[in-house]
Amino acid sequence: MRQSWTDLHERWRDPLLTVLTILLALLMFVLAPLRAEKIPGAQEVGFALVALVTGAVLILSGKRFAIWALLAAILLAAIAAIHRLYQPSILDVYLDASAWLLISLALILEVGRAVFGPGRVTYHRVIGAVLLYLAIGLAFAALFAFIGAASDSAFSGFVVKDSTSLADVMIYFSFGALTGIGSGDITALHPAARSLVLVEAMIGQLYPATLLARIVTLEVEDRGRPPGT
Repeated sequence: MRQSWTDLHERWRDPLLTVLTILLALLMFVLAPLRAEKIPGAQEVGFALVALVTGAVLILSGKRFAIWALLAAILLAAIAAIHRLYQPSILDVYLDASAWLLISLALILEVGRAVFGPGRVTYHRVIGAVLLYLAIGLAFAALFAFIGAASDSAFSGFVVKDSTSLADVMIYFSFGALTGIGSGDITALHPAARSLVLVEAMIGQLYPATLLARIVTLEVEDRGRPPGT
């Protein structure tokens, strides 16, 4: 049984990086806007994609932290969904933000281990480095949601509250900071939010220029080497 799990892990570790990138991109850039527009079924599809992400990460790592973090994230999201049906409140924002943060931390740790671990640098690992970038943006989106939930005046142009558009707006604001293009219509006012914007902006500038560029260079070098060298 253990040998079968090891074989499965070795066979699918790198391809799963590409699969996870596609799933996370769908969650953030397709499902979140659809949920914001209150498209029927968007939330259910989102839960299904999270379940797929969980399964993929388990195969990718099998580490206890990843397992418990993702299971806790699913549980928190489910509690938020049920609580929202009967007694919606700002608690739902904290629960959802906690779920996003746990998912992103599990991805950052396990994907980082797979991308920068020993072995040949493949195309899938390059895509995995992009996945790491997306996971960083998701983690900051969760942190911004926490700050906004704690203070109504944390942002100008948007008040964090339990709504179908919250995830979409926080992702929009986070990736605006990460890529350096800004969000334009939303500005951080709270000192903690401003500090996070600066940290995220620095990561967004340094990551592609250093780690991502290095991974791409190594992939090109490994592509030209004969197998087994």
